[in-house]
Amino acid sequence: MELHTTRFGTIPIDEEDIITFPDGLVGLSHLKRFVLIRHGDDSPFRWLQSVDEPSFAMLMIDPWFFRPDYEVVLSDIDVERLQLSDETIRWVYVTVSIPPGKPHAMTANLLAPIVINGNARRGRQVILDDERYSTRHPILQEMWRSVQTQEAAG
Repeated sequence: MELHTTRFGTIPIDEEDIITFPDGLVGLSHLKRFVLIRHGDDSPFRWLQSVDEPSFAMLMIDPWFFRPDYEVVLSDIDVERLQLSDETIRWVYVTVSIPPGKPHAMTANLLAPIVINGNARRGRQVILDDERYSTRHPILQEMWRSVQTQEAAG
């Protein structure tokens, strides 16, 4: 099938690539169906493109790319809603914000990760209660801290 988008133009997608978010996203409960689009072949970024709203796409990143110690503790309700088991393929992404003209100041929302059941193609944005994280976590500073920690460890 073809998906018409504002950002990417018309792109081919397979029906089985559609990820359903039964509860929508935080503040966007009306948007339920999405596809993941790679930002580039070697890029850690992905776009979460709405199937239902051509103009809506969110930039995301795998949080472990810049924060290796990141932890996502899911509630029993989250596990149930996502239909997760020990064997389930899981993907976790966090949304990225880039201030206009300041890519070096990009931040990630580590308090509201998007968790996807890769087998059932079912997603949910979960809210964490963890004071180590913020909604505007500096990505490049975290990457720099991680490199320094690795170098110090030898």
